[in-house]
Amino acid sequence: MYVLPDMTDLGAGNGCTGPYRLNPYSRNGNFTGRKRLLELVKRFSEGTAHSRIALYGLGGSGKTQIALEYVYKCSSESGCHVFWVHRSGPLKFSEGFRRVAHHVQIALPCAETDEEGFLLGIRRWFEGPNSGDWILVIDNADNDADFVENNSPVAKFIPQEVASREGCKMIKVGRMGEEDARELFAKRFGSRDILGGEEGKAIEGILASVHHLPLAIIGAAAFMIETGTSPSTYWTILQYSDERAKKLLSQEFCDIQREINEAEGVLGTYFVTFNRIMQQMPPAAHLLQLITFFDRQNIPEELLSESGLEGMDDPIEFRLAIGKLLGFSLVTVAEHQKKRFYELHRLVQLSLQMYLPTEELIQARATALGVVSRLFPRCEKDWRYDGPVYIPHALAVTKDSADPIAEELGFHMGRYFLDVGSYSNAEIQFRRCIALQEEGKDHNWGDKGQQRFRFLGMTHIYMGRAKMAEEIFRNLLEGIDWSLSPTNPDDLDSIGGLARALRKQGKYDESEATNRRVLKGYEKILGPDHPHTLTSANDLAQVLQHQGKYDESEAMNRRALEGKEKILGPDHPDTLISVDNLAQALQYQGKYDESEAMNRRALEGREKTLGPDHPDTLISVNNLALVLQYRGKCDESEAMNRRALEGSGRILGPDHPDTLTSVDNLARVLRDQGKYDESEAMNRRALEGYIKTLGLDHPHTLTSVDNLALVLRDQGKYDESEAMDRRKLKT
Repeated sequence: MYVLPDMTDLGAGNGCTGPYRLNPYSRNGNFTGRKRLLELVKRFSEGTAHSRIALYGLGGSGKTQIALEYVYKCSSESGCHVFWVHRSGPLKFSEGFRRVAHHVQIALPCAETDEEGFLLGIRRWFEGPNSGDWILVIDNADNDADFVENNSPVAKFIPQEVASREGCKMIKVGRMGEEDARELFAKRFGSRDILGGEEGKAIEGILASVHHLPLAIIGAAAFMIETGTSPSTYWTILQYSDERAKKLLSQEFCDIQREINEAEGVLGTYFVTFNRIMQQMPPAAHLLQLITFFDRQNIPEELLSESGLEGMDDPIEFRLAIGKLLGFSLVTVAEHQKKRFYELHRLVQLSLQMYLPTEELIQARATALGVVSRLFPRCEKDWRYDGPVYIPHALAVTKDSADPIAEELGFHMGRYFLDVGSYSNAEIQFRRCIALQEEGKDHNWGDKGQQRFRFLGMTHIYMGRAKMAEEIFRNLLEGIDWSLSPTNPDDLDSIGGLARALRKQGKYDESEATNRRVLKGYEKILGPDHPHTLTSANDLAQVLQHQGKYDESEAMNRRALEGKEKILGPDHPDTLISVDNLAQALQYQGKYDESEAMNRRALEGREKTLGPDHPDTLISVNNLALVLQYRGKCDESEAMNRRALEGSGRILGPDHPDTLTSVDNLARVLRDQGKYDESEAMNRRALEGYIKTLGLDHPHTLTSVDNLALVLRDQGKYDESEAMDRRKLKT
């Protein structure tokens, strides 16, 4: 949208009749807000020189309406001429200038006269002394190439004082303010009363969902009026799904103050813009097609520049293409830590998904899936930094896809979620991988099926479902001769998973035997210092600790820790697991000083590496709280226990074994502080949870029975305490 005011001789006599009002639209009686933008246009128009102003922004943001309001205000105040032409195509522009010629009494060309000479003649009239003071509005002037230089398709026909790009004042037109958007809706709906109560809340949701864009607001109000739909019902439909939102926002309505007077939907407006970009710069249109299938927010630049689209690996071609999209305000850009990220407008995304031909949709989606899969981080050190950036886009491109690439990407997402402690999301991805493999039996999946099941089994362990994990691992190990020492790494991984599942269920003897077999196998095929071997040593140390074999457990923990520090480094998450486990072994032996130091090291390292709310970090909080209690630091222990309980309950759920351990430990320190009522309540909660989650005969359940009996005895509730003791003996 270009507004070209010539106010060089305002009010002076110039010998021309008028003022001329060549404006296709009547004044918009529902025009709302935009005071700051109107003031900017007015300020940029002031002075004694010719001026050129460009209103730019996303389609439907109200550029035409702002220009319309400005020229009506200006013409009523100054008496200047107003000429309004369209630039949605060469024919439209010529038609507009012909109407100018008719109004100012320039002879129309004869059939043999060339069109270009006629248009240049109109330009000379604008430049001449008889034209007086005028405003020329060029609507839909969205092709920069029309104004690149003085002999470009449009610039050569408009007054040369304002044709050049140099000195053009740019005004960005964005979304409306919240209050202005509400006011516009009320005017179009025909009632301000609707803005209150539950309907008012629905209206706020609708306006926010369409980003306070005037065209979308008008379209929504028009649909409600025409169909007798209340705002709350409209809002319910809009929220239901993207598919329903696309259909709703594609409903046609007529706005007589737009160039196209025929009915058109909100989303259709943006697809018209896309088609214009396809004509002007195909690489930019192809880039926009690709962006449509990512999550629309925080799109890292490398997903675009390394997409494999033709020309996008050339930095100049990429800048031209992305610059085109930025110029149309279809995408916005932001920088974070010296990296560029892009955001696609939601309505633009819905529009392309709605109107692109099926073949183009399939191709763009496949390209998006391919680039996300190729760039998605594969190793732990990259997960924590790049994973949060890529996960939303990986989820977007794999949604409803049965492509083997989507299955592979889903597996990597599952591993990422497992690493960061998001166990529910990890389970979703691993189960989806298994389902995709079962559906795509014609595809050669190799040994990926067993791998997916192994990771699902480990996820169950982390989620406190050890019995389900045991079943998965036993199914994977069917047919293996246990009398021989397994030498297949995949089999050893499954046996190690089984050993963990057994330990979590309190089956310590069987877990110890299984762990020793795994350790022996890893030592044989990978060597004593391989990370898998050291993890196996760590697992064996834990089950030895549960059996009361503290000396051997400490020795095994020290071996694992020393090896991991040497190979992985002192701050690696696997190293910190060994630090934490050694701290527990020391605690059980009464070596509280060294145990506290080790616990603090583990906690500090995990907070730094994993974050304060990672499940492993909360385990360290819990373990430090316990050793602090043994050292008589009850106040600090209570604070640590409450932190662990709050975090575990929020992240893992109230019935997860780790959460129940925090409940049990808090009950202990409360008892030591003489807070018997709260301690009893916590003990009962822990016992009830353990029975539900682990069963009556699990060691943790029996320990919880003991603890409840003790706090009952402290309160003089001897009969109930004795009943608890007998219950334990019976079990």
